[in-house]
Amino acid sequence: MTMTQIWFWKFLLTLCGLFFTRIQSSSLLVDSSAKFALDLYQTIHSSHEENIIFSPLGAKLILGMVQMGAKGKAYHQIREVLRLQENSIGEEFSALKSFLSAIPPKRQEFTFNLANALYLQEGFLVKEEYLHSNEAFFQSAVKLVNFQDAKSCAEEISTWVENKTDGKIKNMFSTEDFGPLTRLVLVNAIYFKGTWKQKFREEETQPMDFTVKDGSVVKVPMMKMQLRTKLGYFTHSQMKYQVVELPYEGDEFSLILLLPAEGIDIEEVEKTISVDQMQSWLREMQEEHVEISLPRFQLEQKLDFKEVFRALNITEIFSGGCDLSGIADSSDLYVSQITQKIAFVINEDGSEAAASTGGQVPAIMSLASNQFVADRPFFFILKNKATESILFMGRVTNPEAQKMRGRDIDSL
Repeated sequence: MTMTQIWFWKFLLTLCGLFFTRIQSSSLLVDSSAKFALDLYQTIHSSHEENIIFSPLGAKLILGMVQMGAKGKAYHQIREVLRLQENSIGEEFSALKSFLSAIPPKRQEFTFNLANALYLQEGFLVKEEYLHSNEAFFQSAVKLVNFQDAKSCAEEISTWVENKTDGKIKNMFSTEDFGPLTRLVLVNAIYFKGTWKQKFREEETQPMDFTVKDGSVVKVPMMKMQLRTKLGYFTHSQMKYQVVELPYEGDEFSLILLLPAEGIDIEEVEKTISVDQMQSWLREMQEEHVEISLPRFQLEQKLDFKEVFRALNITEIFSGGCDLSGIADSSDLYVSQITQKIAFVINEDGSEAAASTGGQVPAIMSLASNQFVADRPFFFILKNKATESILFMGRVTNPEAQKMRGRDIDSL
């Protein structure tokens, strides 16, 4: 072998090594994001009896914003909860930046509006480098307000969120949310509107019984459709369940639905869900003809992530004396509140009612051999297919709960 050939093979092996290292690094980030999402879900569901919806992506953005300005114990606690490797410093920010840059707020197929902000008490001097990095990586605003004027702050922040989400998320804060000791408030709100790749026919929607978690029965508008999509039957710890994937138009997003078999408590299934299981669903599901029955529903939820993060052992950022010197030089700076609010609708068109020029798919007359009838509590994930990022995760235990609280589906 000549010297030229030796150098060529060395170069090729080096190139391959870099390529596979990058793939492995990307895979680790996807795994860590999924584990973080499940950690959040297990913590949230333990204190919520009914419907749940939250955004793991939004929660990760919030922690990323704090981590970028944190040092010492505060910094390390965040990285541990995000399940980040020490040798991946900076990579997680680049991955988030790439994801957010690839998703414009509005496309023909979907609308993705992100309201992400950090509000600081007036008097703190925010470092210029932090301002630039925060905008570049997290598309986040940093604003100074006077929390002493609680009414004005609540109105200002709520109006900003409402404008950023096309008026879909309103009244995020009230006067009671702020006080004389409020220093730093992190705000995250996400509004997603998508159109199904294959729509449900509105004339097929009929009232149907839905058995809620406590065993009682409510009438819900049940949508029906037959289509060819990915479906899987799984058994774990002697519990059987179905998983189906409903793609959105454009194939960039999809909704994954998990339905326990009749007689299986959804909470028992939830306890066993792992990243390995989630990956096996995606790997083992097969294209099948499926008749799907899915309730039309809406979820709106405001979550106090301060308590959620405390339960996961992120405590330092909430105490006086924590080191947030990357944000501002002050020993009196700490996180007072972290709030996320989500508005989410599933209907015949997709993730929210919207006028569309797309044609309806003709009804299939022959019965599909596979049926997915969501007439009892189910678990769901809405993910970006290219990056496997989980935008939303949650469960529906009572599709009518939101209406009972006085907000109609048409208002979203």
